[in-house]
Amino acid sequence: MTNNLTTAENIAFPEVINHLQNIEEQVGMINMKLQSQPGLPGFEFFIEADGKEVWSGLDLNTNYSETLKQYPDKELIINWRSSSVVLV
Repeated sequence: MTNNLTTAENIAFPEVINHLQNIEEQVGMINMKLQSQPGLPGFEFFIEADGKEVWSGLDLNTNYSETLKQYPDKELIINWRSSSVVLV
């Protein structure tokens, strides 16, 4: 594991929730820009456990908790994908 990753051992759970909510809000704004451009698909979140994708979709809040329960001893990474687009 690299030194720049935040892990469950060194961050409080309320901070994780706050961080995820901030990410979700930012991605929501990006998605609104994507959806307002005709012909462009939106985005989706995906969760990886030890480098393998284990979930993808839009309801990150619900599925992160479920995924955390399914993979309690794994390192989970949350990311999102979308089409290339100029946002400015």
